[in-house]
Amino acid sequence: MSDGPEFSKTNTATFGLSKDLAVPIQVKIGFLQSTNDARAQLASLSDKFDNPLVFKKLSNIHKNSDLYLSVAVYDGTNNNQVSIALQTPYKSLVANKRTWNTHLKLSHLYNQVALDSYLKFTLYEITDTKLVEFGIGYLSLFNKKTSCLRKGAQKIPIYQQDPTEHVEYNNIPGLTSLEELLINYENSDYPHVSWLDKLSLARIKKEIELNTDHDYYLYVELPNFELPVVYSDIIYKIPEIPYNNDSNTDDPFNSSIVINSIDIPMTKLTSAGSNQNSSITRSDELYANGAPKGVTHGLKVYDPDFNFAFINNPQNTTALLDPIELKYHKLERNINNNSILDKELKPSPQIRDELLKILTKPSNIELNDVEKNLIWKFRYFFSKNNSVGTGAGSSGSEAAKGNITTTKSFFPKFLKSINWNNDYELRHVFEEIIPNYWSVDKLQIGDALELLSSYFNPYTLCPIPIEQGTQDAQAPNGSNSTKSSRKTEDTKAYKVFKYVTYLRKLAVDRLKLANNEELLLYLLQLVQALKYESLIYDQKFPGSDGSENFQIVNELNNEFDVLKSPLAKFLIEKSVQNEKLGNFFYWYVKVENEDQLSQGQVPAKSIYTAVLNRFIESLKKYSHSKKLPYYKYLKRQIWFIKKLTNLVELIRTSFKKNEPTAKKKEFLKEYLANSSNELLKFPEPFPLPLDPSVMICGCYPEESSVFKSSLSPLKITFKTLINKHSSSSQLFGKRYPKHGKYPLMFKIGDDLRQDQLVIQIINLMDQLLKNENLDLKLTPYKILATSPVAGLIQFVPNETLDSILARTYPEVGDAGGQSSGILNFMKVHEAEAENRNDEENSSDIQARSVIQGLGDSEGSLSIANSRQSHHPIISSDLGVSNVLMDNYVKSCAGYCVITYLLGVGDRHLDNLLLSPNGKFWHADFGYILGRDPKPFPPLMKLPIQVVDGMGGLTHENFNIFKSYCFITYTTLRKNSNLILNLFQLMLDANIPDIKIDPVRAIEKVQEKFCLEMTEEEAILHFQNLINDSVNAFLPVVIDRLHSLAQYWRA
Repeated sequence: MSDGPEFSKTNTATFGLSKDLAVPIQVKIGFLQSTNDARAQLASLSDKFDNPLVFKKLSNIHKNSDLYLSVAVYDGTNNNQVSIALQTPYKSLVANKRTWNTHLKLSHLYNQVALDSYLKFTLYEITDTKLVEFGIGYLSLFNKKTSCLRKGAQKIPIYQQDPTEHVEYNNIPGLTSLEELLINYENSDYPHVSWLDKLSLARIKKEIELNTDHDYYLYVELPNFELPVVYSDIIYKIPEIPYNNDSNTDDPFNSSIVINSIDIPMTKLTSAGSNQNSSITRSDELYANGAPKGVTHGLKVYDPDFNFAFINNPQNTTALLDPIELKYHKLERNINNNSILDKELKPSPQIRDELLKILTKPSNIELNDVEKNLIWKFRYFFSKNNSVGTGAGSSGSEAAKGNITTTKSFFPKFLKSINWNNDYELRHVFEEIIPNYWSVDKLQIGDALELLSSYFNPYTLCPIPIEQGTQDAQAPNGSNSTKSSRKTEDTKAYKVFKYVTYLRKLAVDRLKLANNEELLLYLLQLVQALKYESLIYDQKFPGSDGSENFQIVNELNNEFDVLKSPLAKFLIEKSVQNEKLGNFFYWYVKVENEDQLSQGQVPAKSIYTAVLNRFIESLKKYSHSKKLPYYKYLKRQIWFIKKLTNLVELIRTSFKKNEPTAKKKEFLKEYLANSSNELLKFPEPFPLPLDPSVMICGCYPEESSVFKSSLSPLKITFKTLINKHSSSSQLFGKRYPKHGKYPLMFKIGDDLRQDQLVIQIINLMDQLLKNENLDLKLTPYKILATSPVAGLIQFVPNETLDSILARTYPEVGDAGGQSSGILNFMKVHEAEAENRNDEENSSDIQARSVIQGLGDSEGSLSIANSRQSHHPIISSDLGVSNVLMDNYVKSCAGYCVITYLLGVGDRHLDNLLLSPNGKFWHADFGYILGRDPKPFPPLMKLPIQVVDGMGGLTHENFNIFKSYCFITYTTLRKNSNLILNLFQLMLDANIPDIKIDPVRAIEKVQEKFCLEMTEEEAILHFQNLINDSVNAFLPVVIDRLHSLAQYWRA
């Protein structure tokens, strides 16, 4: 036999690597199956008398009570949540099991998770308006035995009482071998034989039902990839210190990335012939002859950016400068050399344009060093020519005209341009510039809000880590020089704290100049700003143990207290003195306090708990001293909300889920009509929490109802007090009703804070436009969250566009075939309004004629003149009055621009509404900032049917509509900084669509403003948006499908 080359036969396997799987983790939530043991544990009717509290929890009495599920990715090492939790939308659960059939797409990618990562499924139910945990399940993403990604159908046991982590990385507990085979069969691991499946699957199902190790099992489905996915990760080489060596060594930095897979560990053959695990190969060769002096082999590496204080800020280019550049930066801002010359500096035309671009930058955009130096250089010019801020009404017209004397947004940008590590700059700014040039009345309200944001936080602006400094100073063997150095650093830290608190107090002093109505526009954000106040006034410096080395620190701890915060004191004082402010302040703080407590915050450490208690205490004292009913009104409002909450819970527990809504309505009317329940007529009138300008004294049971939903939201019409006194009404018998009507909805089970935020922003934008004499007839209905899962919503008379377009109007003429459904709707309601106005005007004119001594003929003439002046001239060819068409065109323009800027999603014909007065408006803001449940959503929702209501694309009304759009867009662009600052203060609020991606939240709004464009370019951009929206075909198809789906559901 010849000695030829030998070839060994090898087995090959085809699989994918998780490091290459750059797709989001997805999971389909199937259903929750309960065993016989779980069904046997349901409470009986007799238990209601033994323990009535059992019936408050619906899962104790209904086997298919409402639940919703939350899922998130956790790491198995520390059991920390590493992804944003997603939850299933509301779905009515019927039949014998809780079925969702919902796909959830998590934010994490498969190549971002570790081998021990797992999914945590948490089931919740709502009891007494609070979230209660029903059960928890765990599913590891990888099977450690095979290092493969799990796929297909999975059966997860649900644990209800044991809080410990039950993560199984091999086979899932509770599954029999028969169930595992069935799951493999469903995952197409075995061939399907139809005749055999019919015989075997029925028997297998009976066998599986006997498995009762757990009360509940959750069935989910993971994606099925074409190939098995094996876990793998990328290990990058640790950079080593390059050093000169006489021997010829290989470059340690020229090797490629090493991939270290779990099942195939990488090895390196040493000179001794033994195999050692290693993920770095070239570095061993580098240190084969000994490591350089001062370097520990395999442990320490040189990081050139380690000593830079701002390395974590990629926007700040100062961190990457070499020492020469840093020295130049210090010399450039030398106070002694430049302060005298800088006082007389004026920018050239070119620099003026550059400065204007810097000042118009959004507040969330970090300035680079060139821009910071430019602002610093002309600090005296802006400070000496500063103008008085105009608050919410500031239009920025000077900036638009190129007037460089405007100081819009200069003050906060100037503060961001200083080096907080430079003691000379701090002294110059806070001891010369601000006291001499920046009084409180020269600050804009938007600048004050920015000063209250999280950026001006001493813990981030402080130049040295305080904790490290105090620990080193407390070391027993520390040298005198070290202790002296640490004391100097603590002194600098104290100065930063002092200057930051001074700025925040300056912002509060500016807020004191605003009137109550203007404060109400920003109250929601000011309540959120209290969180940042607690970072200053509630946190304690470490090392405050009374040692003489930390006298400054101890002084600071004694001085700061959360209730001494200027913002907290100001809000409490203003809210106590003003009934309307106090109303909303209480409910805003109450909701935030409950939200923090639900997240595990200790009540003693919650700033909202302290503020809420202080407010109630101060309100009680103030009301008693001034003999005002404010405190009594607040107690009645709390009683009122508790009464409604108990009513909703009573309806939910008294009726099964599948019972007709008519029975619930009848029960509600009987309950309200029963005077013993104290809702038909209140013991005392009090302000409505939703609108404190309205006094309610009872309700109208016959005009109340229950909506068709398992959440059982209530629609109640309340009786209001009306104060109308007229001499003519008393003399001539014209009687105004003593009571009015105020319909509203009370809902438990949904977080209304996102809708509340959108309505607040719409109110603000409406005020900004009105300050420019532009009233767009907007309808920002009132909404108030009374808890994290409950709230009140004003019920405004309206009809959806879907119902309007589907209806026929035989009583209205066709007008030559030009009228659409919207036009016919406005014609009908205009005719009804005209009849009502004629009757009212006739009685008014007769009363005035008697007072003025007019005869019958003169009175008749006055009636005719009154009709002509009251009703505007009918438009040429549409058959609708100018008043209704003006309301319609303006409101359409306003909401098109506003919903585009806020990125409102899920727009369809059922949440586009039209009131009888012609005002068009939007409802349901569950999706904002570009989020949308439908594929390929348009940037702006403008259906062609809405344009047809104006007369069509060729009608003059459509051109007027576009003009209003352009004016609205350009006006709001000039106030973009104020709007972005409000969103900045809401970043840490528990708003769902902001919480998903707080970093991108402000950027999404900023992108819609197109601030990098000129005004002409922005108008052209919006013109293209209108054209694309009107001509879009896919939204029309989706609207049609949505209407069909709603029809079949009904």
